[in-house]
Amino acid sequence: MSIITNFCLFFLSFAPLWVSVLFIDALSIIQGNPNKWTEYISIALILLFSVVSGFILRHILHIKEGADNVKEFKIVEKCEEKMISAEYVLSYILPLFAFDFTIWSDVVKFLIFFSVFGFLSIRHDQFSVNVLLELRGYRFYTCKLKGESDHTIQKIIICRDELQGPSNKVISARAINNEYIVMVPRKALTDQTKTPAMLAGDDGEG
Repeated sequence: MSIITNFCLFFLSFAPLWVSVLFIDALSIIQGNPNKWTEYISIALILLFSVVSGFILRHILHIKEGADNVKEFKIVEKCEEKMISAEYVLSYILPLFAFDFTIWSDVVKFLIFFSVFGFLSIRHDQFSVNVLLELRGYRFYTCKLKGESDHTIQKIIICRDELQGPSNKVISARAINNEYIVMVPRKALTDQTKTPAMLAGDDGEG
């Protein structure tokens, strides 16, 4: 992933914090804080980065028809990670509520910490767990997979489809980084396997 993409995903992973900061800043403005520039700048930047990052996240999760980087994998073992988002919030986001985002000195201290943490995440191509994915119905599975080389690898699969049934299921997915892959939705797979004539026939039936 590019540096910009990595930063946007890292930024969105702190969504609960940004919502809280927006509420605190808005409340400070309503209550008549004499120095409102901190709040105005904070609200503007959070909204701007949230919109841009949201578009990039949607682009990453949306599998285009006939994408070259989609590969097939056979699931050997799978385990749903039901607490992965909660653990991320408790470990990385909750401690940041100690900062007072209406005070310049606390904002500067937060930016120093956030910049260092962001630099390390981007440098190591880390896909930060995103609570927004849970809200949109995505699930996380730690899986052992077999690819074309028949070697067993371990990845975390992000998907909306619940991985039920036997572990020998074959899926199509594309990699986000060395740890995470996004599973192609079943509808997208069905559309990709149809010929133009079949697709036209489906449209006619509708």
